Amino acid sequence: MSWIVALSLFTPPALAADLDPLVQQCEDQWVAGQYEASIASCEARLKADPKDIEALWRKARSIYGKGEIMANQGASAATRIQMYGEVVALGERILAIQPGHGEGLHWYGTGLGRTATAKGVLSSLFMADDIEGAWLGATKSSYRYRAVDGSSSFPADSYYALGQFYRLCPDSSIVKLLTGTRGDIDKSVQWLRKAVADTPNRPEFAKELGVSLLCKAERDDDSAALAEGRQWLQKSLAMPGDKPTDKLDKQQIPVILSRADEACGYSRDGWQDVSEESLKKQAN
Repeated sequence: MSWIVALSLFTPPALAADLDPLVQQCEDQWVAGQYEASIASCEARLKADPKDIEALWRKARSIYGKGEIMANQGASAATRIQMYGEVVALGERILAIQPGHGEGLHWYGTGLGRTATAKGVLSSLFMADDIEGAWLGATKSSYRYRAVDGSSSFPADSYYALGQFYRLCPDSSIVKLLTGTRGDIDKSVQWLRKAVADTPNRPEFAKELGVSLLCKAERDDDSAALAEGRQWLQKSLAMPGDKPTDKLDKQQIPVILSRADEACGYSRDGWQDVSEESLKKQAN
């Protein structure tokens, strides 16, 4: 575990402060799906106050959103890795200002997590404990946030992230030995159910719960999980959602349903090879 995560887990965070007008503009632009404009507004605020945590994490979120869209448009892994490095750096800046800040931990972990999926999960297992530690630390934070339209919320965003982590991280004694953690499809489903309970109308939460249930069905030969997973994916399709990433998720759901037996490796950033066979080759 990195010193950033270790320190952050022991420092109580603060609650959200009133927003500077430029940060409010950054927020409004993000809600409208205008990620480039949102980044620019946050940057303008950070020129005046480089330590405005509310601007720092919103800039990280908009860079992440931009990266999700670029991944679907065929941007190179190198380009996306550079962007995700910016997200990591913004998380680090927040945690240097206020160790333990929930959004700092969340975006630090998210930048590392997306770097891992861009490089390939099996090539990035050395980051697994830092990613898990950051997101678990975030869930312990007292910081609270919810977008005006409910399209982003904290700590539910970290519940959602952990649900993906425990599905994509291989459930293997090899991984446990190397990293101190491992995948767990039941934990994945549990965290995603918690995210859905917090915000029932977010398409991405319903979609990821559906994906993890399909993964559970494949791993455990569980017909009930298969049926429920398909139901959640159909629910996600039927939900309103105007974020660019919501539209992307809806486009990907038919593909997920057609590749249900490969659901364990699904990532919006690209399908991952998380098979035991490939893991053993990687370890050797």
